[in-house]
Amino acid sequence: MLRRGVYPALITFYDARERVDPEATAAHAARLVDAGVDGLVVSGSTGEFHLLSLDERRALLEAIAGAANGRVSLTAHVGAPTTRATCELAEHAAEAGASAVLVVTPYYNRIGADEQRTYLRAVAQAAGGLPVLAYTMPAMAGDRYPVDLLAELARDGVVQGVKESGDELSRLLSIIDATPEGFAAFAGSAPLFAPCLLAGGQGGVLALANVAPEACVAIGAAVERGDGAHAMQLTRALTGLQQAIRAAGSAPAGYRAGVALQDPRAAHVRAPLFAAPDAARERIARALEALTPALA
Repeated sequence: MLRRGVYPALITFYDARERVDPEATAAHAARLVDAGVDGLVVSGSTGEFHLLSLDERRALLEAIAGAANGRVSLTAHVGAPTTRATCELAEHAAEAGASAVLVVTPYYNRIGADEQRTYLRAVAQAAGGLPVLAYTMPAMAGDRYPVDLLAELARDGVVQGVKESGDELSRLLSIIDATPEGFAAFAGSAPLFAPCLLAGGQGGVLALANVAPEACVAIGAAVERGDGAHAMQLTRALTGLQQAIRAAGSAPAGYRAGVALQDPRAAHVRAPLFAAPDAARERIARALEALTPALA
């Protein structure tokens, strides 16, 4: 199973002509590995998978697998509107050396639990034995995997974990309680990362770790040494940065702006999304500076 800890949900780099830049994305991934993260997640929502072709998603995974070079876990988000496309991406993930696959609920068409069950079973078969993480992102995908369905598929060995991006601690705790020991529950937002770990979850798949990986790693380390109070103190210290990022425009504009402070290539966007305005970038820079004393 995937190791416990911090998994940045990687942004995707583009060049000035809006073409995907796998090499720049891989360089960013390598910086995060050097900062101490435990794994990487490719082509998730923060990585704008919905704006990418299947071939672009495959190229990104291959480039980042090279950058990870076996040092950390590599999770490929393979969710797509059709079972066929999702299974094709899952098969490629296994071939490319991924450690697990992440699968958002099929989007636009809302489907029932029976259809979700069939979908996840098909993806698990295509993944060739890789752990399957069910991904709930109701704000964007418009749907959830029911807790009882996740518990059923966990008992059957079809699904080995979840990423919960609904910002609902109660649902995350319900999943942890309903699933067998060893089931990997990941929080999908920084505010829930420490509570997830303290409740027995596996970690966090965090967009914020693109911008402040050291702070996210420090939260995980505090929990591991039994200092939950310090983990929550660090979580509160991240609030200003999280607010600055969320105020920067349509996601992931704020995360791009934060990464661009270190690597200007991150500022390039793919339409219809806009880059963060200058005032937002300045606010993010100030929030990062304010975070430094908390990490001392």
